[in-house]
Amino acid sequence: MLKRIFLSDNEVLRRIKANDRTVLGELYISNERIISSYIKNHGGGAADIADLLQEAIIVLWQNVNAGRFELSAKISTYLFAIAKNKWMAEKRRQKKLDHNIESLENKTDGNNSLDNLIDDEQKLLVREALQKLEPPCKELLLLFYFEERSMNEIAEILNFANSNVAKAKKYQCKKALEVLIKSIEKK
Repeated sequence: MLKRIFLSDNEVLRRIKANDRTVLGELYISNERIISSYIKNHGGGAADIADLLQEAIIVLWQNVNAGRFELSAKISTYLFAIAKNKWMAEKRRQKKLDHNIESLENKTDGNNSLDNLIDDEQKLLVREALQKLEPPCKELLLLFYFEERSMNEIAEILNFANSNVAKAKKYQCKKALEVLIKSIEKK
């Protein structure tokens, strides 16, 4: 187990302003236990914990250096709040994604012609592949194909730099989906 590090909040701020990057690791170690406990208790895993803690520390670093941080509570409280809010946002996004997939599964036209049976089989393949796709790709493809969102909207929703990044990611995700569909068809 890593040794606990105790830093005063003023010392942390001073070191961030001095661009002392070693404070990042110390912040990580000193805040990992509390954030880890919360995320685990709310359905997250080790990768989620690492990502959220890193994101929270980066937000702190950026806000301090941009002059947008005012020490009104303990830094550990600030980092915890950021990690908690980001985790809750991720859970909401995942819930919406699951709802969109469920809505897609519930769409049927009740017609049993051969064409519709083939379409249903293809839809099942796509659904199964979507379930296996990583969450960012799954969400992007659902936003584009099922919610018919523009690339600008998708870039904003998924926090991409611009619509070109969203287009490139959509291409990668579509290729990943095609690979998954082919692997499912071979079974």
